Amino acid sequence: MSRLPIKTLKLAIVGLKANMTRTALSVLGIVIGVAAVIVIVSVGQGLKVLIVNQISVFGDNMMSVQVKIPGSDYRSSMQSMVEGTVITTLKYEDVEAVRDKERFPYIKSASGYAAGMDWATYREKEKQVMIIASDAFYPDIDGQLKIATGRYFSSEEERGIVRVVVIGSKIADDFFRGENPIGKQIKIKQIGFKVIGVMQERGLVMTMDWDTMVYIPLKTSQKLITGVDHLLEFAMVMEDDQHFAQAEVEITQLLRQRHNIDDPAKDDFEIMSMDQIIKIVNTVTSVISLLLGLLAAISLIVGGVGIMNIMLVIVTERTWEIGLRKSVGAKRKDILNQFVTEAVLISVLGGIIGIIVGITVSFVITIAVRAYGFDWPFVISMEAIIIAFLTAAFFGIVFGWYPAKEAAKLNPIDALRQE
Repeated sequence: MSRLPIKTLKLAIVGLKANMTRTALSVLGIVIGVAAVIVIVSVGQGLKVLIVNQISVFGDNMMSVQVKIPGSDYRSSMQSMVEGTVITTLKYEDVEAVRDKERFPYIKSASGYAAGMDWATYREKEKQVMIIASDAFYPDIDGQLKIATGRYFSSEEERGIVRVVVIGSKIADDFFRGENPIGKQIKIKQIGFKVIGVMQERGLVMTMDWDTMVYIPLKTSQKLITGVDHLLEFAMVMEDDQHFAQAEVEITQLLRQRHNIDDPAKDDFEIMSMDQIIKIVNTVTSVISLLLGLLAAISLIVGGVGIMNIMLVIVTERTWEIGLRKSVGAKRKDILNQFVTEAVLISVLGGIIGIIVGITVSFVITIAVRAYGFDWPFVISMEAIIIAFLTAAFFGIVFGWYPAKEAAKLNPIDALRQE
């Protein structure tokens, strides 16, 4: 009895070797399915870690106030604004109001800002840049913002609509080629701005190259560049994260009072903490990873169907062999075990190779993404590996059982006649 499994295994291996091309194609279907599951889950988890890490660089004790279409949830509101809806009720005076230390002693700093794309020029050189229009308190909000040379603009310059600019390190390299940029003048929308500072090299954060950004005073941008007097967002740095709940309640009361809102359903703003933003990111990326993982799992099902088709063909081609084995004493159970074992071997071999391929491809993706400047983590989910492997083995049993049952049912005399 102890030799029966070994004998069955040997017969299964011989049967698979008899047609290596067909076996290899069956294994390939499982390899693709298992590798796809591992790669997709790895990429999804890597993306989640990357986004959360990059959001976290702004600090855990930050809150933001963003405009929202009254009566809609935040996500549909954001979608509508992307499609062109403009909310103009959030003003810079709202930012100044939350700086009231007597009313909000737990707020360390608050800053209003806006962002947009435009062209910057210096002599004959031209480059499209991201413009951050902010007040002088913006460096308090973005703790990663560091000045390499020069300085950031002051509150007096911001209020005085002074045409000054702080530029990213790549802008300095592209425009000035080793020259000292401080004191030079670049143009944005054909308006001259005096360079007063250069940022330290920062790299990519949230898919944006922060070294190609330029920073100008908010009121200067509103008066000379955009022609608007409203904000889309402002941010606050709290003394600690224990005041988030209190801040949300009290800032909500302030903004409703300032915006003449009596019905909470008509709020034209949304207050979010960094913790809430990270939770949203985690939820979205998890759902995306799950959906992609399910799509990849379809490959495993296709591979399983392929195994069943191949095994049915094998049963047909080896009818005489089955009849011969039965005529010399092999039982239905023996035939069933042999063909199920062949199917399981295909699945297990495909699963092992698929795991190796999936991990390798995930590593290559990590190296490739890092080459573009992203701090992409190499994340391999053991759960995904185990689930993909067990699923492959399960499909081997399930999709191999029917052909094996058909083989076991063959009458030995009828099977020998087919030769």
